[in-house]
Order: sequence, then C-alpha cells, then structure tokens
Amino acid sequence: MSAINSLALFGLITNLFSLIRLFYAQRVEEKHDVNTLVLLHVLFRHGDRTPDLSEIYPNDPYANQTYYPIGYGELTNVGKYREYLIGRTLRKMYDSFLGIFTTDTVYARTTNYDRTKMSCELVLAGLYPPTGKLKWYKDLNWQPIPFDYEATDKDRLLGDPRYNFPRYIKLYNDYLGSLNGIALYVSNRDLYEYLTNHTGWNVKRPKQVYDLYFVLKSEECIGFELPQWTKSVWPHNITHGAVQEYEVSTATTQMRKLSGGFLLKKIVEDTKAKIEGAEALKNRKIFLYSGHENNIAYLLTLLDVFYPHVPPFGAYVILEVHKISEIYGFKIYYQDYSETRGPRLLKLPGCDEFCPVDKFIQLVQEYLPCDTDV
Repeated sequence: MSAINSLALFGLITNLFSLIRLFYAQRVEEKHDVNTLVLLHVLFRHGDRTPDLSEIYPNDPYANQTYYPIGYGELTNVGKYREYLIGRTLRKMYDSFLGIFTTDTVYARTTNYDRTKMSCELVLAGLYPPTGKLKWYKDLNWQPIPFDYEATDKDRLLGDPRYNFPRYIKLYNDYLGSLNGIALYVSNRDLYEYLTNHTGWNVKRPKQVYDLYFVLKSEECIGFELPQWTKSVWPHNITHGAVQEYEVSTATTQMRKLSGGFLLKKIVEDTKAKIEGAEALKNRKIFLYSGHENNIAYLLTLLDVFYPHVPPFGAYVILEVHKISEIYGFKIYYQDYSETRGPRLLKLPGCDEFCPVDKFIQLVQEYLPCDTDV
C-alpha cells in the first residue's frame, strides 16, 4: 500500500471513531427546564476543518496537500456532523420551547466564512427538521432557513478585531510593545526560538503560536502524523502559547469592549427588548451566532469565566433567559466536550447560577461599547 493510501486509510479510521464519539456524546444530553424559559442566545464555534492556507508554515510536511474536494479552511465530514449534532442536541434540550420553525422564531448570524456559514446551516438543519406542512419533500428531512452575515470588513458583532478594527489594532500593537508585552515575549523566548528553528517562521509573538496551533490541530484531527519535532511541544507548550493570544487580545477594558463587547451588548439589548415586550421579538425563541473559537474565548473572558484553553471545534455557549418568581435572569452553560453529560452550568463571579438581568448588566457594564468606541 502506498504512503498516500495508508495516510488516507488512517484518516478515514480516525474520522470514523470521531463520528462514533460524537454520536454517543449527543445521546447523553439531557433536557433543560423550559417551564420558565423566555429566550435563548447560543454562540457556537464552527466544526472540525482542514488547515487554512494562511496558517500553513514554510516547513509543513503537508504544505502541498490541496484537501480536494473540500479545500483549505473548510469543514470536514466530522466537522459537518458535529455541527448538525449541535442542532439536534439543542432540539432535544429545548424541544417544547422551540416549537416549529417560523421566520420570526429564530435569528441566525454568521461571520463571512464558508465554514461558519455551513456550520450555521448544519445547526439549523438539526434544530428545525421540517414537520407537518413544513415537510416539502418526502425524501429530504431538511428545510431552508435564512441566516444573516456582514459581507464587509466592518463586522463589529463577530468579526475579528485584529484584522478590521483600526482602533483595536493600535491598542493591540501598543500592548505588545508595552512592558507587559515585552515580558510575555521574554517568558516565551525558548519556545519561540524552538518554533523558529523548526517551522521556518520567525516566531516573536503569541499570534504566530496561535496560528501554528490551528494548523497542527487540524492536521491531527484529519489523521495526519505530526512531524517529529512537535513531540516535545505538542500539545501542552503550543496550546499554552496559543492561549496567551487571548490574554493579549483582551488585555485592557477598551480591548475587551472592541473584541467581545458588541456581541455582549446585543445579547443584553435583545434580552431587554424581549422582556419589555418588543413587537419585533414577540415570537422570537432563539438567537444563533456561528463564529470562531476567539468569539467564545472573548465572551467567556468578558463574563469572567474563561479558563486557559482553546475552545474546541463545535464548542458553544448558551445563555438562557428565564423568568423565575417574577424575576428575569440568565442561566449560562458552556459545552467544551470535557464532560459527557452535556453543557455545564457556569457561575459568574459576583452572582448566583441564576443571575438576575439587572445584576448581570451591572457585572458586564464596563465592557459594553458605546457610540464613541466604534
């Protein structure tokens, strides 16, 4: 058997076991209490993908892979299945609350990437399979559901501020040049020099380790054998170095406003509008946001519940809005697949597991951007 065929077979077996694990993880999810539920906000990361062309390092042994017919940076079959299961899981958890699909019950938003658009479609497919009169073709258990995205580089809601927010980019670079940024470089000098010697990149900042993490993770998930030099630094050292990019990206209050603050503000405003009986949200049940791991890391950081990790493929945060004893509040869950019993309930510092909306807003107020922050 040729080396290429052996590699393809190993990848196929790896994907098969991944699909089985995903299936059994989905089976153990439990329903959530919907008797007091008012609204849902769900932010999720796209599924498993091929390496992005921009991440491939000069000495990558798989640099000539084209990943045909999928392409660079696109969902693998495991990634597609993972996202579909997110929709299936949400349906199982909130079935009676969600009801059937109508155009005003769900709002879905993605970033302007194929992988997040496809992930959004897959989550919606699992969340709203057609029933009754919505069943338009007997051999296809799917219905078209619209979603929204910002096609320009001005996506404040889910866009990456490191690329399209000039004000943020200046703050980011200023921090890297500050005493704290220099100290971060010094503390990682040995790792940076090691990676420079083996990758062909001149590694000097966390963002480069962050990019390297994703290409290695994607290749590993596909089933490729990582090069020998990675054995001493993968996954622990490279993951630690990649996570430091989140620390840099959210280093100051202003940077937190510009990274995750716009999404958090929308969640707060939509929740308040729903509570106040806004006509536009009269029938709204769920807001869905299809993004990237940095979106999840930023949101968890602003909520002060982030722990050092890279949110995995298909990770998601659920903000449930409940009305309990005439009090509106949030219950917040996070699925990082570290447990088999489903998303775990988070407790925000300074609040209970059921956090009243007013208290929640008080805790995050400093991170909510205003017009002058744009």
